[in-house]
Amino acid sequence: MKTKFLIVVLVSLVVISVASASMLIPANDKAKEKAKAPEKSPVIGENWDLERIDFIHYARPDNPGKPNKPGKTETCYKLLGVKWKSLPVNYVINPTNPDDLTEDFVTSAISASAETWNNATTSELFNNKYVVDYNVNYGQQDFVNVVSFGDYQEKGVIGITTIWYIPRGKKIVEFDILLDTDYSWGDATNPETPTVMDLQNIATHELGHSVGLNDIYSQSCSEVTMYGYSDYGETNKRTLENPDIAGIQQLYG
Repeated sequence: MKTKFLIVVLVSLVVISVASASMLIPANDKAKEKAKAPEKSPVIGENWDLERIDFIHYARPDNPGKPNKPGKTETCYKLLGVKWKSLPVNYVINPTNPDDLTEDFVTSAISASAETWNNATTSELFNNKYVVDYNVNYGQQDFVNVVSFGDYQEKGVIGITTIWYIPRGKKIVEFDILLDTDYSWGDATNPETPTVMDLQNIATHELGHSVGLNDIYSQSCSEVTMYGYSDYGETNKRTLENPDIAGIQQLYG
């Protein structure tokens, strides 16, 4: 009996030791040690499995790039490799701006941009019942998708879209869009304001990022909505070209 009791005690001690050793480093911490954020996509704080990408939309330079070599074909769209897994996406608009644009004008332009993407897919990407909130701002990771105006520190930046995503599952969980107040915003189709930065034009581009499309910089693709440069008076990004539609349909059908 003593021999059997001793064996049982030893086995129990071994089991306890193994269990204790396995609990020294929780599984999540092991994964955190091995996790590496992609370049330009730093891990946010201590939430190791949530990562961030910033898409900066610059004013068109004097020399935006060389055209493609003869014979080289371009798809003229690029995917981020991440997407929303639950649709439609809700979003909040803060209409506060220094250009005296009315709330109705700002919300109409942005919602029209969202609807442009909705119409290109069999899915409803954006909820057509947006929310207006004068207290929300760009850049706070809070699972609230925000479109707002603000002053971005770098010169020559028209807008910036930030997305947060979970690498495991390649799932977007939030986007924020900032429209830089260094520029004068409005409706470039209005004969009285033909040289403003067209709000619907830029919003359509930025919302493309928010659902999983990357910038394209080839000069031969300069007419597509996801072309990475814009300028005062431009309106062609309001409507999607075939490559924009092909890209968004590859993601959402």
